[in-house]
Amino acid sequence: MTSRDTSKTGSAWDNDREGIVAPRGEQIGVQSVEIAGRILKALASFDGPQTLSALSAAAKLSSAKVHRYLVSLIREGFVEQSASDGRYDFGGAARLIGRAAENRLDIVRIGTPLLSQLRDDLQETVFMGVWTPRGPMVIVWFDIVRPVSVILRPGSILPLHTSALGLICAAYMPPDIIERALEAEAPQPVLRSRKLTKSKRATLVERIRQNGFSAVQGDLINGLDAVAVPVLNHRQELVACLAAVGSSGQFDISASGRAVRALKAAARRFVRSLG
Repeated sequence: MTSRDTSKTGSAWDNDREGIVAPRGEQIGVQSVEIAGRILKALASFDGPQTLSALSAAAKLSSAKVHRYLVSLIREGFVEQSASDGRYDFGGAARLIGRAAENRLDIVRIGTPLLSQLRDDLQETVFMGVWTPRGPMVIVWFDIVRPVSVILRPGSILPLHTSALGLICAAYMPPDIIERALEAEAPQPVLRSRKLTKSKRATLVERIRQNGFSAVQGDLINGLDAVAVPVLNHRQELVACLAAVGSSGQFDISASGRAVRALKAAARRFVRSLG
């Protein structure tokens, strides 16, 4: 752990020892990341592009220090500098993160009441998932009491080929992304997983796209079946996935079944709410 040298400015933040720090009783963090975040938050406090001096004043850091951080933030795409007046503004990477965060907030806000109604109508466990860099992730879950324990919860990463959510992602995400995810996919002790040949994957993906839903029968968890449908935006990109889970032998996972029809209707309402 490095000490904080405040001799230059009198501020514990404005020093050149940007290592690992932690106030007493807190977890260790990386001070340079905290300073970069401070500069980005200062930039966000303005209505538009700003000068170096304005950013330095807002962040309460020396201009020299802010400039060093801006150089790195520009390299990583978080900040851009105008060629005409030298002012700084958010770059493409920052805008991408902002859009992703906003979209996820919208997804949860729109999807939560839809799932709650689905759970009540179907009297089955329902959930919503999205694609993440780690793979298909459950983000909202509405459970019911059932004989078979369901161990999935928000934050769970599901396999691509043995979960209804994973199959929807495999069918609607770009193939190169799915290929990389399959190479990195690691078996989980509590969940079943398998890998299919390319020809079987192609056949399965085509069937899911034609039918507009995926289904698994005890493939992920013994005794449980599941169905899932995609939520596609106006560009036909996968925004989210709505799914229902029921006991094997009692839960209708057919195309004409109540669960699939209700999920598709909810997905249509979801898309209308997205605008």
